[in-house]
Amino acid sequence: MALSSYRIKGFRGGISDDAYKGVVGSFRFGHGLDIRNGADTLKCNQALKKDSSSVVTDLILFFVPASNGKLYGFGNAGNIYSKDNPTSPWVLKYTDPDGRISGAVEYTNNNGSDQYISYLYWATETKLKRIALSSSFPSGVENFASLNGDPGWHTMTMAVGVLQICDGRYVAMVDYEGNFNLTALDLIPPNRTKALLPQDQIVIIGTTKGSQVEEGWLWTWDKIQPSWILRRMIAEKGINAIIQTDFIIIQAGISGGLYYWDTSSLMRFKAFPDGGWVNPGAVANLKGMALFGVTGSDKCGVYSYGRLSKNEPYSLNLEYVPSHGKIENVEIGAVTVYGDQPFVSWKDGSNYGVDTVDPDNKIDARYEGLVFDAGQPEIQKSYRHIKILAKSLPSQCWVKVYYRINEQGDWKQAFMEDGADAFDKEGKTKAVFTIETGDEEGEESGKGETYELAFDIHPQGNNTPEIIMAGTYFEPIGIM
Repeated sequence: MALSSYRIKGFRGGISDDAYKGVVGSFRFGHGLDIRNGADTLKCNQALKKDSSSVVTDLILFFVPASNGKLYGFGNAGNIYSKDNPTSPWVLKYTDPDGRISGAVEYTNNNGSDQYISYLYWATETKLKRIALSSSFPSGVENFASLNGDPGWHTMTMAVGVLQICDGRYVAMVDYEGNFNLTALDLIPPNRTKALLPQDQIVIIGTTKGSQVEEGWLWTWDKIQPSWILRRMIAEKGINAIIQTDFIIIQAGISGGLYYWDTSSLMRFKAFPDGGWVNPGAVANLKGMALFGVTGSDKCGVYSYGRLSKNEPYSLNLEYVPSHGKIENVEIGAVTVYGDQPFVSWKDGSNYGVDTVDPDNKIDARYEGLVFDAGQPEIQKSYRHIKILAKSLPSQCWVKVYYRINEQGDWKQAFMEDGADAFDKEGKTKAVFTIETGDEEGEESGKGETYELAFDIHPQGNNTPEIIMAGTYFEPIGIM
């Protein structure tokens, strides 16, 4: 009987919501993959490198790329850091005696002498503080106002011409003249404000009712009305973060849900694999791609969602793994884009840092394909060979191949016909692996109803393998 072929070609579909099916080019899971490379091939993405040396000693929760050209970071132990340009070192500028900084932004307003200057504003639990960008730490630090107090978040943004600040059930406000309103907007208790997004003539506010209540609310306000304009509930444990790229994206709850909302229609359209959540400051827009720093999952890291052209699908990809190489038990504090490159803060146990893209090195990548059953899940099949087609393999790069039958047990490694465990021959463009299948229950070798294919892709410096296609050859053998 002639062998049939299962072919994987095209990878732009990103991480699928379903193990068995998805849009064209989607896969079950992967990390460190460059899937938007213009050629629709599979290769390694750029690595992240630690940018903060030993200077950063707490988890930065908000970055502020300021108009003076500097990047500032505000930490959960009260530390304020800065760097003068994308390649300069981080410097500890100030430690706030009131501890955790839970919101920060740049805003221009009257300094009280009819001069309109730029300030850095930040908030601790009960205080709003600022420093003029032209001033120096610590002498220029001002205690600007007292807040009602919230141990969670004081996320800030400039919307409809004023600075708006999350403060428990309230939104506080600083206007262009420097006037402060502690209770500019009062929401229905026990809602607590957490996320903000400026949108045309309104601000969108995301709230939570705590970790045990499956209610997150979205609100709109125009600063003119005495109360909110409209609201919409999401049945998740609160609204964590909001960002706009091609459309508004809301991350809600702890199960990784991403929602579309245009202030009218609401739709859950995607979720991070294995769940998780995003801190309010851990979202950024990278040339139209939404970046999300995901925490609380076995698959943490910086995900991207979007597309680079109208002919590509919207796709989710675990774009960047922190420089320590872990995707479990880590926390992503904040994400920003500064100097056209991402910066990411993280916590790993008692270690902290800030990463940015390493232009000289790519990262080891992992690809795990969808579950394949040839449209006949009831039929057993014998899988024989895997053939990889690639662009000319660079020196010291390699690809290892793995498979799994009937979604059981660990991944098994496939070997080449000469016994080699990797495709590593410089300049070669194809390789054939022989596999021996069967499930973990000890059934006859070569039998299985479903099949999965995976790759480990190893770069060298800035060179990477580039897989064009992978085909698995199999034979249907019956119902037993």
